[in-house]
Amino acid sequence: MVVARWVSGVCAVAALLVTAGLVVMLVMGRLNEASQVAGVVGAVLSAASLVVSVVAFFRTAPGSTRRVRGGRMAIAGDANGAALGQDAQVVGPASVREPGGGGGPVDVESGPDGIAVGGDANDAALGERAKRTRS
Repeated sequence: MVVARWVSGVCAVAALLVTAGLVVMLVMGRLNEASQVAGVVGAVLSAASLVVSVVAFFRTAPGSTRRVRGGRMAIAGDANGAALGQDAQVVGPASVREPGGGGGPVDVESGPDGIAVGGDANDAALGERAKRTRS
């Protein structure tokens, strides 16, 4: 959420500047004015922070979508035991696969010549002339 970060940044900078100004006012002995400025600025910054936190709280979380973008190859799911790439080889039996905790949202991107896998890639040979050997 870009707006929340922007508002939070502005509030942080404003609070820093106001604090510096209040310190100057206190050193100069203007206690009543410093108190009034601190009250007003504190209320404004608190209101802005409250708005940001309420919006962030009620913002809906993204669904369980898979977004996989690959230059040469893109696999949205699992690539277990796969040989992906020119002259890639998987030799021997597959290993025992442990259940994973996946299944959530995935956002994967590879470069122009890359391979993107949105799930597990156990026992896989990925890339040109890649070889996975298991005896």
